[in-house]
Amino acid sequence: MKNIYQVLLSFLLLGALLSCSEESQSIADQEHNPGPFYIEFVSCTKGSEYSKSNLSNMIEAWRDLPTSKELRGSFLYDPLKEDNAFGPSMWWELEWNSKDSANEAWSNWSQDDSVAAWSEKYQNVMACDGEGRNAWDILIPISSKHFGNANDSGYFYSQYSTCSYKNSAGRNELENFIPMHTAKVKASDLEGTGYHYGVYFDRRSKDASHSDVAASHIWGEWALSAEAMEIQNQNFTNNFQNIFEEFNKIGSCLENPDIFDSWVLYDQKDIGFRPKF
Repeated sequence: MKNIYQVLLSFLLLGALLSCSEESQSIADQEHNPGPFYIEFVSCTKGSEYSKSNLSNMIEAWRDLPTSKELRGSFLYDPLKEDNAFGPSMWWELEWNSKDSANEAWSNWSQDDSVAAWSEKYQNVMACDGEGRNAWDILIPISSKHFGNANDSGYFYSQYSTCSYKNSAGRNELENFIPMHTAKVKASDLEGTGYHYGVYFDRRSKDASHSDVAASHIWGEWALSAEAMEIQNQNFTNNFQNIFEEFNKIGSCLENPDIFDSWVLYDQKDIGFRPKF
């Protein structure tokens, strides 16, 4: 009889945990805004004084500079290999409400004396090509909290697959495909991985630093760690064949994604947050 009570208690606890997890997912999904948003990637190069400590000081000082209310988020990507489709650059990502708000913020930024002083002080830590910004639109179908909360440090692991349309397909066809892919992801056993993804649609001008890289769209994938990302990679290999066959009708991607150590630098929903490198 005692064993029966223990088994029943175990099931009750498991049911409570699953219920809490599902409730948390539901709240995260209800609060989530999938976009589209206007994105800029700024190419950056490590300088002779680069270190995690100096980078931390640089970002802390950046956070003290005037920040546009239109900036939704900012992220930094440090490549884990040199043979990426977009080369060995570090990338500073800026997520805006619109192109107009981004242009206005950059205009104010370029005229601010404190910004110029910051740039000069940290130019040997990391130098970034602000004028050569690479523009994209992004859709983020799944909340970053759907499969668990973020790391307290702001760290996350990311992989980016560079893709092109085929069979005369374009953005409309890809947007029509995304809900099918999203439903499959949400039905997967990925709790605790922090996995979510976004699709970037190319808006680069000829003046962008990497306008020569052929890409009509990019799949960005993010997880709490490389190990967490591998869980989704295996999930995709084992369970997404039918989904892949549908995508294969409208697009193709390079075999090896670009991979990065990544950090949240700024979150409009948590102004006080600071990353820990």
